Amino acid sequence: MFKRTKVTDGTATGQGPDAENWDGKEVGFRKKSKVPGVMITQYIEKLPEGKSHPDFTRKPIALTIQEGKFAFFKAIVTGDPKPTVVWSRNNGDVSDPARYQSKYDPNSNEHTFEMPHVKPDQADTYKCFAKNEYGQAMVTVVLNVIEVGFKMTKAPQQQAEVANCNFKKVLKRRSKVVPKAEEPEKKEGEIDPKFWELLMSADKKDYERICAEFGVTDFRWMLKKLNEMKREREEEQAEFVKNLSDLKPIHINADGTASFELEFDLLDPSSSIYLYKDGEMIPYTKELGDKMKHCLRKVGRKYIFSMRDLMPEDAGFYQLDVEDVNMFSTDFKMVDFLVKIQEVKAMEREDAVFECVISAPLSKLMWFGKNMPLEQGDKYDIEVSEDKLIHRLVVKDCMVVDKGIYAACAGIKSCNAWLVVEADKGAPKGKKTARKTTRAGGSGTDLQKVAQEQQQILDKEREERKEKIKAAREAAAEAAAAEEPEKTADSGAGKDKGAAVKVERIDKTSVAATTTVAGDSGSGHSAGKASGGAKQDGSHADAGGGHSAGKASGGARKDGSIADAGGGHSAGKASGGAKQDGSHADAGGGHSAGKASGGAKQDGSPADAGGGHSAGKASGGAKQDGSHADAGGGHSAGKASGGAKQDGSHADAGGHSAGKASGGAKQDGSHADAGGHSAGKASGGAKQDGSHADAGGGHSAGKASGGAKQDGSHADAGGGHSAGKASGGAKQDGSHADAGGGHSAGKASGGAKQDGSHADAGGGHSAEEASGGSRQDGSLADAGGGHSAGKASGGAKQDGSLADAGGGHSAEEASGGARQDEPLADAGGEPGITSGLSDIHAIRGQPAELTVKMNTDCDGAWFKDGEPLKSGGGISITKDANIHKLTIHSCRDTDSGLLRFVSGDLSTEGRITVGDVPEFDEDDLHKFSKPVIVRVGQNAAFKMPFQPQESLTVSWFKDGTELKDGGGVKIVREPNHSRLLLRDCLRSDSGEIKIQLKNPFGAVEATSQLIVLDRPGPPEGPVETVETTSSVIEIKWNPPKDDGGSAVTNYIIERQERGHSLWTKLGDVSAEKTSFRDRNVTHGKKYSYRIYAENPQGLSDSLETADSIMAGIMILSGPPGKPKVVSTSKTCINLTWTPPEDDKGVPIIGYQVEKRKKDTNQWLALNAINEPIEDVNYAVKDVTEGAEYEFRVSAINESGAGDASPPSAMACAKNPNMRPCFKDPEDFLVVRAGNSVRVKISYEAEPPPHITWLKDDEPIAPWINVINTEGMSQLVIPSSKRSDSAIYTIKAKNSVGEAFFDVEVRVTDEPKCPGPVELEQTVYGKVAVSWVPSPDQELDDRLYYVVSQHDSNTRMWKTVADRLFANTYTAHNILPGIEYHFRVYAKNDMGLSDPSQSPTWGANSNRVPISSNGVSSMEISFERPPSILVPLKVHTPPKGYQLYMTCAVRGCPTPNVSWYLNNTCINSDKNYYITNSCGVCSMYILRVRENDGGEYRVVAVNSLGKAECSTKLTVRD
Repeated sequence: MFKRTKVTDGTATGQGPDAENWDGKEVGFRKKSKVPGVMITQYIEKLPEGKSHPDFTRKPIALTIQEGKFAFFKAIVTGDPKPTVVWSRNNGDVSDPARYQSKYDPNSNEHTFEMPHVKPDQADTYKCFAKNEYGQAMVTVVLNVIEVGFKMTKAPQQQAEVANCNFKKVLKRRSKVVPKAEEPEKKEGEIDPKFWELLMSADKKDYERICAEFGVTDFRWMLKKLNEMKREREEEQAEFVKNLSDLKPIHINADGTASFELEFDLLDPSSSIYLYKDGEMIPYTKELGDKMKHCLRKVGRKYIFSMRDLMPEDAGFYQLDVEDVNMFSTDFKMVDFLVKIQEVKAMEREDAVFECVISAPLSKLMWFGKNMPLEQGDKYDIEVSEDKLIHRLVVKDCMVVDKGIYAACAGIKSCNAWLVVEADKGAPKGKKTARKTTRAGGSGTDLQKVAQEQQQILDKEREERKEKIKAAREAAAEAAAAEEPEKTADSGAGKDKGAAVKVERIDKTSVAATTTVAGDSGSGHSAGKASGGAKQDGSHADAGGGHSAGKASGGARKDGSIADAGGGHSAGKASGGAKQDGSHADAGGGHSAGKASGGAKQDGSPADAGGGHSAGKASGGAKQDGSHADAGGGHSAGKASGGAKQDGSHADAGGHSAGKASGGAKQDGSHADAGGHSAGKASGGAKQDGSHADAGGGHSAGKASGGAKQDGSHADAGGGHSAGKASGGAKQDGSHADAGGGHSAGKASGGAKQDGSHADAGGGHSAEEASGGSRQDGSLADAGGGHSAGKASGGAKQDGSLADAGGGHSAEEASGGARQDEPLADAGGEPGITSGLSDIHAIRGQPAELTVKMNTDCDGAWFKDGEPLKSGGGISITKDANIHKLTIHSCRDTDSGLLRFVSGDLSTEGRITVGDVPEFDEDDLHKFSKPVIVRVGQNAAFKMPFQPQESLTVSWFKDGTELKDGGGVKIVREPNHSRLLLRDCLRSDSGEIKIQLKNPFGAVEATSQLIVLDRPGPPEGPVETVETTSSVIEIKWNPPKDDGGSAVTNYIIERQERGHSLWTKLGDVSAEKTSFRDRNVTHGKKYSYRIYAENPQGLSDSLETADSIMAGIMILSGPPGKPKVVSTSKTCINLTWTPPEDDKGVPIIGYQVEKRKKDTNQWLALNAINEPIEDVNYAVKDVTEGAEYEFRVSAINESGAGDASPPSAMACAKNPNMRPCFKDPEDFLVVRAGNSVRVKISYEAEPPPHITWLKDDEPIAPWINVINTEGMSQLVIPSSKRSDSAIYTIKAKNSVGEAFFDVEVRVTDEPKCPGPVELEQTVYGKVAVSWVPSPDQELDDRLYYVVSQHDSNTRMWKTVADRLFANTYTAHNILPGIEYHFRVYAKNDMGLSDPSQSPTWGANSNRVPISSNGVSSMEISFERPPSILVPLKVHTPPKGYQLYMTCAVRGCPTPNVSWYLNNTCINSDKNYYITNSCGVCSMYILRVRENDGGEYRVVAVNSLGKAECSTKLTVRD
C-alpha cells in the first residue's frame, strides 16, 4: 500500500466559497470524476460505508448570449450527505441579488444560477462548488455576452451618431446587410448588396450562377469591381485574422442540421465573433446544448456554425463577422417539391425509378433507402437534369430485399414512397432469372413540362431583374426625351386658358333671346355617324348619345347654330369652340389618350383636331376671326375642349370622356351640347338668353343635366351612357329640355315646364326607370326609347292623354300613358322598336324566350342566320298587340345562332348561344366534401377535377371570401382540375372552403371543411376563489374558448408559493371538471396557481391567478421600533431598529425599509417584500449627497408587510465633521538626481481642508507643483537636483482643526569612490587601513564606507567592515606569509561606489633582515612558466546531453587561463560554465547544441610564458 500525496486547495482568494459560509479544510486527496472538467478534492483517505464525496452528474454548459437576455447555468450534483452548492466568479462577486440568483429544484435536483437582463460586465469565468463534510467538487464555465450597446472603443463614433440623432445604430449592432423590414426603397435596377457579399465568399465556378440569379450580365464590370472590393475586404480582415481559408457554404447534413465552415487564426484571441441572419444579430452557444438553436464550435483552426430544428423561416442570408469585419457570407435557400416521388411496384430483376421535381435548381438531393443514405454506385444511379429541377433515383436490379421506404430530402422538405418488389412467379425454382431491361415506376406526370414551366418562371424572374438594370441605365435618356412634349403641352394649355377668359368677358356683355326647343334625334347603337337634322325654326336636333365608333356631330341650323355634338367615347374633356355667328363648333368625341389640337388656318380658323387615338391633348386651335376649330372626337385620355370664337360661342364638347364635358358659351347665350361618353359630369353651358345648351348624351359615370335658360327653359339633358342621373333643365315658361336617352345606370327624366309640359325623357340604356315629365296642360313629354333594363312609360297629361312611350330596346314593357279624356293614346306617331333583341345564353334542354316590343301594333318576321323562322319544330312564334315573342321549348345545340326580327324598315337582332352549366362528378364531389384535417404549421391541399370547358372561371373561397394566389395561398388551374394549397396553416385558417365554377350559363359550387388542429387556447379566466381556509384553497375557472380542433381531455394545475420561483405540479382533473381543491396549504401563506388545458395536440398556454391567494386570514405583524441613524456619509446612511413588540404569533421573515426625501410626500421602498432584510440593521446606499432623508421600517411575515414604524429623525447624507488626519504617510523618500519627485499624502477631513506645502518651513519654489484631489495631495518636482533635498511639510486645515506632517526628501546619486588607501602595521597581527574620504562625504550625511578583504590563502573577497562613518579600519588576524588586499567602497541610499584598491600586504612587505653570521646561503626561486599537467580529452556527446571538459595547469605566478572555441574566446559566454580551482580548469555545458561542436583550446599565460592544449568535440544526433 502506498501513501497518496496530500495537496492543498489552490483556490485563490475571491474565487472559492466565502469564509463565512465555509469552514473549508486545507488538505485533501485528488479524485477523478466521470464527467470531464470536474475537479474533486476528498478530505479523508477512506470514506465511511454508504458515504460519498460530491460529484457532478451534469455540469454547466458554456453560454454565449446577447446583452439584456436571460442567462442561466444548470448543474446536478450528487453526494452523501447532500452537498451544498455555491457559485462564484473569477473577477468579481455574485452577492448582488438583483443580478445573481441561485435556485434549487428538489423535484429535478437541479441547481440553477440565473442572471436576468445580463450585462457585458458579467462576462467572466464562473465556478460552481459542491461541498459536504467528505470533500469538494468544483467545475468552471464561461459566459460570453454579445454587447449591443455602448463600447469604449467606439465611443467617438457613437457620440457622433448620437449627435446626429441616429440612436438606432448606437443601441444595436447591425450588419452591413440591412434587414428586409428596414430596407430602403430600392431604385429601379439597383443591385442587392447581398450579391457582392456572396461573390466575395464564393468559388469562381459559382460566379456565373450568382450573376444569373441577380440578373447581372456585365461580367467584365462585375469582375473589376469585385477585385477592388476584395482588396479592401482583405485589408480589413488582416487587422483581426490571418490564414482565412477553406470557406464552405451552408448545407444540410444527414442528421437534419445545417452548417457552414471556415478556417482562420485570430490575431487577438479576445476578439468578438458575431453571427447575423438577414442583417439581424443572432445569439449562439459554443456547445451543442439543448436550449440554443444556433451553435458556433471551434475545432482546431476550423469554426463550424450549425443550426438545428430547421424551419422554413430559417432560410436567409447568413454572415460571420469578427468585430466589425465580415469574414464569410452564405445564402440558405429552401426548396419545395412540385412533384413528389410515387410508389413503385417492380418485378424482381427489374430497375425501379423514383422521380421528383423541385421548385429551385439544386445540384444534389439526399436520397435515403430504409433510413440509410444512398450514393451513386453499382446499385444506385442518381440522375439530375440539366436545369437541375428533375431528380431521379434508379434502383438497379431490384431484389425482394430492396423493398421498403425510399425518401428524397431537399433541406427540411422531404417526400417518401414505397418500393414494392414482387417475385417473378414464372422463374424456374432454384435458378436465378436473367436481369430485365425494363424500368418500373416514375411519377406518372409529364415531369419535363412541369420543369419547363418552373424554369420559365425562374427565367422570367431573371429577365425582370435584367430589364430593371437595363431600364435604370436608360432612365436618364428617356427622362430627358420625355420633358420636351410636356413643355409643349404646358404652353398649349396656357393659350386655352387665355381664350376661355376672353369668352367669359364677351358673355357678360352680350344679351340675346331665344325660345327654341331642340327636337330629339334618337339614340340608337350605330357603327356609323349619327347626327341630328336641322330645324327651320333654328332649334337644335339632338345628336343622341349612341355607341358610335365614328364621329357624332350636330347638324347645321339656319340661324347659324350647331346641333348637339353627340356622345363619342372620350377619356378627357371635350368642348366645342365658339363661332362668329354665335354657334359652337363640334367637339367630336373620339378615343384619345392625350391632347390633339388642330392647327391654325389663314382665315383664322384652326384645323380640326381629328378624332384619332392620340397620346396628347385634343383641343381646337384659335382662328384669326377669334373662333376655335373643332376639338375633334378622338379617343382621348386627356382633356378635349373647344376654342373660343369672336362671336363668343363655343364648339360642342362631345366624346367619350373620363373627365367633364361641357359646352362652350355662345353670344346668343346658348351653349353647345356637352355630350359624349363621360366618366365625369356632362352639363350644358349657359346662354345669354337664359337657356342652356343640351347636355348631350354620352356614356357618363357622372350626372348629365341641361343648363338653365333666362326664359326659364333648360337645354336637353342628352341621353348618354351615364352611371348617374340625367335630367332636363327648367325653363321660365315652365318647360324642361329633353332628358335624352343615353345608356345610363341612373334615372333619366324630363324636366317640368311652367305650361305643365315636360321635356322628353329620352331612352338611354338605363338600369332605372325612364319616364316623361308632366306638363301643366296634362301632357307628358316622350319617354324616349333607349336600351333600358327598367320600365319606360309615358307621363299623364291633364287632358287625359299619355305622351309617347318612345321605343328603346327594353326587356320590360313600354306602354303609352292614359289620358283623362280618352281611354288610350297612340303609342308614338310612327312605328318604332321600343325594346329590341340582345345576346342571350340558353341552357341546353331548358326553354328560352325572345321578345320584341313595338310602339305600334304592326307585323314582323323572325329570321335565324338569314333563314326565315316559322312556328313548329320546337319553336313557337306569337304576337300579342305590339309584343312579338319567339319561344324555344327545349334548347339544343342547333338552336344557337343569330336571330333577327324585321318589321318594315325596322329591325333588331341578337345572338343565342346554347350550352350547359358546369357540373361536378358525384364521386369527386363526395370526395371533396370530406373535411381536410391538418396540424398547425402543416400544408392543407384541396383538389377538384372537372370537365374542360371554354369560358370557365374557377374561384376558391374561404368562409365566403375569395382567395387570391400569393403569400401562403397557392392556386393551380389546369384544364381538367384545380388545386388549392394553403401553406403553414394556422388555427385561424379553419373554416369552409368552397370552389366555384362559372360560365355564361351559370355557376356551380362545392364545399369542404378545413380543420386545423392545434393545442387548445388557455382556459378562460379570471380564476375565481371558491373557498380559502387555513387548510384548503378551492379555485374555479372556465373552459377555453378554442379547444384547438379536438376536445380538451384534462386540465393540469401548478402552484407557486409566494417568495419562491419554483412551480410545483399539484395534479390534473378531467375536462368535465373546472375546479380544484388544494388541501396541502399552510395557514397565512400566499399561493399562485396556473391552469393548463390539454388535448391530443399538447398543452395550452397557462391561465394564472392575478393575485396570490392566502390560505386563511391575513395576520400582519405590529410595527417595529423607531429606526435610529447610526452613522452617515455622503454615500451611505446606516440604520438600526428593534423588532416589533407584538408579532401576532406569526414568525417574522424579515423587514422592509422605506425612505422619504425631505419636502416630499412619497415613501419609496428600498427592498421588495419578497426580498426581506433579515437583520435589524441596514446600510442605505441609494442616497444623494447633501440630501436629507427619514426612514421607517415594516415587519414582514407570511401574510406580507405589517404596519410601519414611526419615522426616524432626519439624516443628511454627508460625511461627519472631522479634524484632518493623514492616512499611512511615508516620512522618508530617496530620489536619484534628475528624476521626478512625487510625494503623495492621503488624508481624511470634513469639510475639505486647505492644503499648504512648506520646504524647510519656507514656502516652496514656484516650479514645484502641488496637485490636490479629493482625499489626496501630491507634491511634484519635475526634474530633481541635490539642492531639492529638504524636509517638506504638508499642512491641512479646516474649521475643525489642522494637522501637520513632515516628509524628508533626499535627492542624491551614486557616490564617488574614496581616495588612495594606505596600510600600516602597528601591532603584530593587526593592520590599520586608512583612506582619503569620498568627495561626496560632505554633501551626503548618510554616506558611509564598506571594507572588503582578500587573502592569498582563500583567494576570495569578503566584507570585513560595513557602515563605517570613519576613514580608518583596523584589520585583525593578519598572519605572516599570506598576502592581503583591501578594497574600500563609499555607499549611500543609491548604492555602492567603485572600490579604492589598497597596496599588497604580504609575507615580504615588513620582513626583518636576518644576518648570516658569515654563513653563505643560496637564494631559491619557485617561479616557473605555465605547463599542462593533464590535457583535454576528445568528447562525442549526443545532442541535448550535458558535458564536462577538464584539464590541469601549473605555473608560478598563477597563470591566467582562457578557453577558446574555433579560435573564439568563450570565457564570457553564458552558455558555458567555466571554473579554475587550484589549477584544475573545468568547463560545463548543460545541454549540448549542434553549434557547440568544433575545436576547443585552453591557453594558460603568466609573466614567464604560455602553455596550451586542444581537443575536438563532435555532437551526435
